[in-house]
Amino acid sequence: MLNRFDLTSFAKVRVVFKTLLVQVALLCAILFIVWGAQRLYALVDPVVFPDPVAVPDSASLTENEKGKILVDAVTHQLRRELDSPLGWSINDIVFNRYLIDNRAYRQYGVYHATKALIDLYSMHIAKIGSSGRESEFLYNARLNSFAINPRKFWFPAAEKSYRQGLALVEKYKKSLDDGTGVYNARTDDLYLALGVVIGENMLGYAIGLLEDAQNLPFYTLDNRIYEVQGIVLVARDFVHTLYGLYPDLMAKNNAENMNAAMKDMNAICTYNPLYITSDLNSGELVLSHLIFARNRLMDIRNSLRV
Repeated sequence: MLNRFDLTSFAKVRVVFKTLLVQVALLCAILFIVWGAQRLYALVDPVVFPDPVAVPDSASLTENEKGKILVDAVTHQLRRELDSPLGWSINDIVFNRYLIDNRAYRQYGVYHATKALIDLYSMHIAKIGSSGRESEFLYNARLNSFAINPRKFWFPAAEKSYRQGLALVEKYKKSLDDGTGVYNARTDDLYLALGVVIGENMLGYAIGLLEDAQNLPFYTLDNRIYEVQGIVLVARDFVHTLYGLYPDLMAKNNAENMNAAMKDMNAICTYNPLYITSDLNSGELVLSHLIFARNRLMDIRNSLRV
């Protein structure tokens, strides 16, 4: 009887063990398929962005050349999204914000930050003094082309409007070449520009998106994380370019602050976990990077007052 009981128990244990083994194998297979699908998608369309836009040596640049480089840095990410393999996804019939939501919300973040910096550039940097006249090209771009809702499908289509806005930016750049355009970045403009980046419409807004990260369902949380990533992509390009073009920022003992800010922004720009929940790969990590980067940029901004 004892041997029979032992054999029966052993058989049950074997069944349980095999069942668990099959379940673990299925789970691993599902994770592998998801990981493989993500990797395959990344071969077609980038999902991480480790490097900011390149900045040439500023020593031999004229002010107008700096102006063209800076406005290119503002619009770099929008141009990249529009020219990416799947194009503008938020309002797409097939690759829309419901099917490829991370990409679409990143694009919304890119749009949000680009619009904020185009407004700054047009109203404060591309003019002489507060009473100076804005460039007609940038004025039309910010009030008409870039003001279109990024989710708008047609009449007018957002993608077409943004391309028209970028064409107007190119006309502004040509106006700098022929002497009819204005670029006038002073120290107080740099102070203001950094204030806009850390302010309530950019990094402050991004922080607000993730403040209640633990209480958000995963399908909302991951959308917000990638919207934040889009904002930071634009902010990183802009700040990195400002720092490269203007030695005044470097001369204020800001190397440590800049390196730390870039490290945190790079961490957000390369953030792409397999799965996001309020507990696993949550928004708190991204939020901490945001807060640290914003504090460092605030120190750089404040150094311009000394």
